[in-house]
Parts: sequence; C-alpha cells; structure tokens
Amino acid sequence: MKTIQTIKNIILLIAISIVTFSCSSDDDSGANGSGSKGAKYVVGFEAFPVGQAAPVDYILELPSLQSLTTGEISVEGQGVPLKGWRFFHNVGNTVFTAGYSDDDKCIAYGLNENGELAEKANFEFQSTLDNYAAIDDKTLLAVELTYGGLSDKRFHIVNAETGVLERIVEHPIDIDKGSGTAADPGSIPWVTGMVLRDGKLFVSYHKWLADGSYVTPDVDRAYVAVFKYPEFELEKIIEDSRTSPIGVNGHSTGIEKTENGDIYSFSTSALSAGFTAATKPSGILRIKNDETEFDPSYFFDIEAATNGGKLFWMDYIGNGKAIARIIIDDTNGAGDWGAFFKKDVFKMVVIDLVNKTVTDVAGVPTHGHRYTSPMFVEGGKAYISSSTDTETHIYIVDPETATATKGAKVLGLGLKGIFKVSQ
Repeated sequence: MKTIQTIKNIILLIAISIVTFSCSSDDDSGANGSGSKGAKYVVGFEAFPVGQAAPVDYILELPSLQSLTTGEISVEGQGVPLKGWRFFHNVGNTVFTAGYSDDDKCIAYGLNENGELAEKANFEFQSTLDNYAAIDDKTLLAVELTYGGLSDKRFHIVNAETGVLERIVEHPIDIDKGSGTAADPGSIPWVTGMVLRDGKLFVSYHKWLADGSYVTPDVDRAYVAVFKYPEFELEKIIEDSRTSPIGVNGHSTGIEKTENGDIYSFSTSALSAGFTAATKPSGILRIKNDETEFDPSYFFDIEAATNGGKLFWMDYIGNGKAIARIIIDDTNGAGDWGAFFKKDVFKMVVIDLVNKTVTDVAGVPTHGHRYTSPMFVEGGKAYISSSTDTETHIYIVDPETATATKGAKVLGLGLKGIFKVSQ
C-alpha cells in the first residue's frame, strides 16, 4: 500500500509540475510580446498615399521588439486605419493619437483585459492639439495651437490611465495686443514644450503675429512661462537674449528635464525651420534644479561647437546626453519650412549637455522625417525612424558610442511614434 501511495504522490507531483510549467510558459510568452498578454510594442505608422489622396496614419501592434530590428514593418492586412494625418504621444501604458486638419478627435489606446490593443476613450477639441507632454506618469497635458486672433491658450488635462479628458484650462501666456491694426496686429504665444517640476509648470513658446501670417516678430530671444501647477497661476515669464525662441512647430520636445532636476532647452535659429530671420546662434540653455531663471553661467552655442550647426530636434536619453538632428544646410528650402518636408536635410548627433560636446552618429545617413513622438528608449538604446529619398528604416542608436545599427525597413513614409504598453 505504501508503494502504491508513493507512486500516486509522484504522479501528482509530475502533473502539478506540468501545469505550473505550462502556466509559466504562457506568462513568459505574453511578457515578450508574442502572446496575448503582457507588454506589447505599438507604432504610429504613416502609410504611403493612394493615388492623389493624403497619407493615412495607422496604429499598429508589433509582435516583439525584434520587429524593430529586422525585417519589414507594414500595415498591409493589419493595423487600425485612422482618419487623416495625426500626432502620436504616450503616457505610461496609453498611446494617444490626435487628428491634425481632417479630424478633431484625440483617441486613447491601450491593452484590454485580453491583452489586445483597443480604444480606451476619446475626446474632441476645438483647434489643433499641437504640443503634448507627459507631465507625470498618469497625466497627459496637451495644448491647442491658435493660428490667429488674440485668444487664451487651451490646456487639456487628460487622465492617462483612462484616456478621459478631465478638464480644460484657458489661460493667457504672453499676449501683445498691439494696436489692432494691420500694421500692428499684436502677437500670440505658440507652445513648443512643457515640463513639470516641483509644482511648477515650465512652458516654452514662440511668438506669432496675431494676423495668421506665421511670422515670428521676436526671433532673438528665448521665452519660458512659469506656472504654478495644478492651479495654472502664471508666476512669471523668463527670457534669455543669448539665443532664439525655444523648440519648433509640431509637438517637439523643446524643453527636457534630466535626472537631477535640471531643465535644458534647445533653440534652432533656422530659416528652414519656420523662422523669418534669426541673428542669434542655435543653442541650449539651462534652468538649474530649484531655480526658475535661466542659468547665466551656462550656454551651449551649438553652431560654434565642433560637429555642430543649427538644431532642429533634440530628445533627452539620460546620463546627461541627448540625441539630436542638426540641419546640414539651412539654405535648403529656407523660408518655406523646408526642413519639415525634405529628405536630405539632417544629420544625427549625440550631445553631451554637461561637457558641451557634439558627436556625429556613425551609421545614420543624411535623412529627413520630422514628425516624431519622443523617441523610444529601451536598454539604453534609442529607436528612431529616419527617411531618405529612397527608403525609411529604424535606426538603433547607442549614445555612449555615438553609433547606430540599421534596423527594420518601414514600408511607408515613416513611424511617427514607437511605444511599449502593458496591462
């Protein structure tokens, strides 16, 4: 009897082990993105236009991180087609996509209880949502772009866990009413970046003439408005005349916060980036931790630096380093926003913000592709979509060595965003 009972116990243990191993395997499958649950990689995909139609954007789920490094990425037979040209941004495990001119809706996507990508919520807006910021792990802040007229800025505070718009705050930033005449229409702010630190919201902006002409009346000064948050009480506006206005159009990261609480901003001073005539150099400013003024002891003149030039885009990757795109020739399409559309205008660099160095990234060709979300970083490497005249690829950039590896080919105009979401 003891022998029979011993055999039964052994069989029971084996059965339990098999079930446990099976469940563990299922969990692992989901964790690496190949199963139905766990983390998933999601991209905002800008497809080729059909005939004379405008490009159509998709949101597309990828099976694994390896999909960004090898093979091809396509929406043929997969992905969710969206309405018109769109921006993409994420906060935590939610990806937001907002229409530009063909759609006035912002849609939030995340993983449902089955681990599938699905719509969480959506909300409508009055004018284009042009600048976005993940001001903390649970909040998206998006601000509308006003092309003309003397109006307050509309800040949208969105719960990133649910995707639900919680409130809209209308507040002026820096409005010059002028005389109301055609010769002096006044100016309005155009937000280019937002960072929250210790209950203060730092908002960088340009100025535009209020007549809808896209003309920047003050091109030789950097501006940041400092709000008390969440009250949205304007405390002050800080200025710096060592460089031009901060950031560029279209959801750029004009200001960035580092691990130690310092805030860095970039100014382009480039004609092909939409400026009318900037005389100050393209450069980087700093607001030190616990301070609300530009640091007078710090200015990084990017144009004067070895391997430097006029900045177009910069994104912080960590450890005091940023990855940036520098305009190779500012006369290439100058005056017609050429840097936004051409495919032979940028080189990629690594910027050491602390030691003030610029290093060309080996392995990335001269390229274009402007409209990106904040870059995707995993394992200390940045995954960035870049386009040439003939093709688009993902490049995996190592900021420590300033080298890049060519990854997957994109069978479309490009990826506007790369994200990782979990349940």
